[in-house]
Amino acid sequence: MKKEKIFWGIFFILAGVFLIVGRLGRAPEIGIIKLLFTIFLVALFLKSLVRRDCTGILFSVAFFCILYDEELYITQLTPWTVLAAAALGSIGCSMLFRNRRRRWYYYQGEKKSSEEFEKIFDTQDESRVFFKNSFGASTKYINSDEFEFAQLECSFGGLKVYFDNAVIQKGNATVQLDVSFAGVELYIPKSWNVIDQVDVTFGGVDEKNKNQSSGTPTLTLLGDVSFSGVTIIYI
Repeated sequence: MKKEKIFWGIFFILAGVFLIVGRLGRAPEIGIIKLLFTIFLVALFLKSLVRRDCTGILFSVAFFCILYDEELYITQLTPWTVLAAAALGSIGCSMLFRNRRRRWYYYQGEKKSSEEFEKIFDTQDESRVFFKNSFGASTKYINSDEFEFAQLECSFGGLKVYFDNAVIQKGNATVQLDVSFAGVELYIPKSWNVIDQVDVTFGGVDEKNKNQSSGTPTLTLLGDVSFSGVTIIYI
């Protein structure tokens, strides 16, 4: 959530600066919607560059090309050619560099690198689970009487995860999401309290049905969702 506040804070500050500069006649005459979208794409590009997120980098560039195709004299390439190129580039990067990219996760209140997580999952037990799906559809079930943590990775596919047979003994559990160009459905008991702290880029986290939680147990959702949708379905 802190990263999201920083991102949107910078976005609105830049928007205000550009509006003042535009009114003073020091910037090219463009519409307000186009201006705001430009600032958003620049912020997204910088954010993705810092995180070494190929998908965010390529698609922010692609949308920028679509927005300024006349000025760049590339109308013959927009929109579908540049979008297809960005999608193909994202697939290629995910296949070549995904395992090499260092990611940071939170487990039991501690920040750990992706390498440290691999060591954890080498000795996983019923309290910790790890599901990964790419280029396909998969359904998983968590059957645990001491559930504490789940790492869910899905790219260019669909993933359904059922938590109705899981029991949170210690009052709190965490789900770390890493979702790109995919759809994920989480089937969660109505009695659980869900806290959404997912970092979303061109996507969304939606809820279906109403939960009936008294505050505990609590399931916290963390991680990154880009160009994807995550649906929480209470059962």
